[in-house]
Amino acid sequence: MLSLALILASCSSGPDDAPPWPEWAFHHWVWEDESTQESAMALVDGYLERDIPVGAVIIDSPWETGYNTFEWDTELYPDPQGMIDEFHDKGVRVMLWIVPGINVEETALYAEAEAAGYFMQKSATEGAAVVDWWKGQGSLIDLFNPEALVWWEELMAPILAMGIDGWKCDGLDYSAVIADYSPYLGREVERLEYSEAYYREFFEHTREVLGDDRIITARPIDNYGFALGGDLTAFAPVDINWAGWVGDQDPTFEGLVAALDNMYYSSAYGYVAFGSDIGGYRDGDSELGRTKELLVRWAQLGALNPIMENGGSGSHEPWLFDDETVEIYREFVKLHYKLLPYLMSEGGKAFAAGESLMQFESVLTYQFKLGPDLFVAPILAEGGEAIVTFPSDGQWVDIFSGQSHAGGSEFTSTWSMETYPVFVRDGSELQVTLSQP
Repeated sequence: MLSLALILASCSSGPDDAPPWPEWAFHHWVWEDESTQESAMALVDGYLERDIPVGAVIIDSPWETGYNTFEWDTELYPDPQGMIDEFHDKGVRVMLWIVPGINVEETALYAEAEAAGYFMQKSATEGAAVVDWWKGQGSLIDLFNPEALVWWEELMAPILAMGIDGWKCDGLDYSAVIADYSPYLGREVERLEYSEAYYREFFEHTREVLGDDRIITARPIDNYGFALGGDLTAFAPVDINWAGWVGDQDPTFEGLVAALDNMYYSSAYGYVAFGSDIGGYRDGDSELGRTKELLVRWAQLGALNPIMENGGSGSHEPWLFDDETVEIYREFVKLHYKLLPYLMSEGGKAFAAGESLMQFESVLTYQFKLGPDLFVAPILAEGGEAIVTFPSDGQWVDIFSGQSHAGGSEFTSTWSMETYPVFVRDGSELQVTLSQP
């Protein structure tokens, strides 16, 4: 396998376009759908022991005693503070999953909020609106009510005191299309109005308590699998969602294309940085499968997204396939890390301009520029073939073969498993050299 050495010339941002997010937001994240303290530690250690950097781990649902008590389930996580501290000692940030509601089964907590009028309703004459969602039945907090916010933040306080690094804010806010009446405001609210209140609450309050190196991750655009547009749904506000993930996909190449479709529209909407669950969120141990080729190709794409994160249902770990998968995965994670100065600099400029760091050439091919000087032609199916149509400007150099291609030209090739269609603009500050190991 070719050993890739990336030499970055001076990439700097001025004071007006320095990125507002911490660098770790662009590190390699890992997680699993349902974990325990033991399995989460083993997951991170599995990467680190194989010389694969990890910058953050998401502790996904369920970590609480219920939805949403903000109390650790100590059967699953017997020493959460010790776990967080150990991750931090290893240089790994910790994010927790959350949604803006309480399930009816949390009897005492639910009753307390209901009696105080802290839930959204369907109308002025009805009580708390109970919505069905993928974790049961519950009600949305009326995030427009200052007293409800104080109460909610008091529940949150012990978790923030543990020094977590952010939240994975999942999409229960969409239920505000049903529960759209705020008893505090005395009116119906738009779904996007509720979503903005939700994401801003977790973003702003966490940073107020713990500092500006904290973030949230949330959906940018999610069209729920309707390719080529469909029902485009925006979630978190553009100005605070610096590390988006584009929803849940199947563990297939069709799922990879669905992720790219959401990336295309997220870019058009103006979200600066996002990625997807490498290998697809849904269970790879089902009849859908999750093959070695799919995991490798999705990991290569993930390394060339601003946000590189690997997690979801089923088995995502590269070492569960073979040594070659581990080696390829490691090389592309390290490529992603070598790109960090470039991604931070160009990301800051893009954000200041109200643009995405990923700029797509076409919704049909999903080929995109990553900043001004990298061009990526995603592999969309088994076999490794891609038809590459280069941007009209400049000369583009294959970072693996060194072959140069004129702007506006087109060619078809098949990439081996350890390589990928990624090209650098010839003569740019971003210089690439290749050498044999």
